[in-house]
Amino acid sequence: MTRYTGPMRWEMSIVCATDRPGSFGPGTGNDVASAARIQRALAGDGYEYGGEVTLWNALHPDEDAMFIGVRPGGVLVCHADLAGALIHGNAWSRINRSLRGNYRETVLRWFPAGDVMAMALHCVPNLWGFSAYHAGRRIRTVAGSAEDGLFADSGVPLPEELPLRAGAVPGLLDAPAAGEELVLAVSARMFGACIDRLAGTGPVLSHFHRR
Repeated sequence: MTRYTGPMRWEMSIVCATDRPGSFGPGTGNDVASAARIQRALAGDGYEYGGEVTLWNALHPDEDAMFIGVRPGGVLVCHADLAGALIHGNAWSRINRSLRGNYRETVLRWFPAGDVMAMALHCVPNLWGFSAYHAGRRIRTVAGSAEDGLFADSGVPLPEELPLRAGAVPGLLDAPAAGEELVLAVSARMFGACIDRLAGTGPVLSHFHRR
């Protein structure tokens, strides 16, 4: 894999929950009714349905939007706060601004024996990170920023990280662009390939926006 050293290019805030890792690539449609129920469980009232969109229109949600995709064995949520809150709350100042207080328990209940991955990339503050959970337990977190360098690194590295870490010099992940590349690499755990390689062929999500 080529290591990219320029500025971050991606904006993303996404949570994937599944009992079928690797299954979020192209495939089945969206269960709109289930998406609406999940929206109410995560953020309560005050949202209205705005139609169906592709993943590429949902990855970088504004603060008044929530995008939810539901398919057999999996749930996707794109929301400005949720991914960051599941990664490292102190680094994302808007934590819990529009979420119910039990958002973590809600997400982990969807697939109690399955996997959850939260991934976030924010170009302006050069803030990046991901967390992986299995069977309700956090197993891996890595996060950093241009200002602070690498500020979270716990758990055993995921297999998807290893090609990037092979032969790496100390401080490699202090560069935001390297962190971006790492987040994109681990996205393959959920999507079957790095999310930036899906070329617009990913799943469909319901768009909800605050009234």
